[in-house]
Amino acid sequence: MLIRDVLILAAESLGRTDLASAVNTAYSAAVSAGTAPTGEAAVLLRCYRLVENEVALDHLPLRAEETLTPEDGSLEFSAFSRSPVDVTEVRDARGCKVAYELFPARLKLERHAGAVTVRYSYSPEEPTIDGDTAFSDKVSARLLAFGVAKEYLLSAGRYAEATVWESKFREALQKAGLSRRKLCVRARRWV
Repeated sequence: MLIRDVLILAAESLGRTDLASAVNTAYSAAVSAGTAPTGEAAVLLRCYRLVENEVALDHLPLRAEETLTPEDGSLEFSAFSRSPVDVTEVRDARGCKVAYELFPARLKLERHAGAVTVRYSYSPEEPTIDGDTAFSDKVSARLLAFGVAKEYLLSAGRYAEATVWESKFREALQKAGLSRRKLCVRARRWV
């Protein structure tokens, strides 16, 4: 699904047909001249980026797998094709797990192996108005539009309306099976 479609759906959900036409105009300019959106269309795109990151980092991690060759027993994160957020597994060419240690800019392997396969979750790339969303069909345009509407209203200082859209967004996440249950710590009981 196109990011443009999500932005138009969010604008129409807010009752802003003028904003929907601004998104269409920005999309046409991006396709023909390669220009970035300006004005409220740029604000809506920024809101989309916030929602996409929230869904990708908190609810539905985007996963990738790459085969890389370590230099001096470590892999620089800049060598990955995407920005890793969490490394879940490292395996050598035989399929055996390789112990590793995470550092801010690199992944240090416990033993020097040849090429290794790294499974990791990553953050989505910077979206453009003419690009595709980072998610499969499990995350609908409607769900993303609810989140974009919420962020747009928050940035405009319309907090009461944003609360309504926040609840719609959380409910849509729950119905899609993406909601994480709230963690709580039991109260301490003193004798």
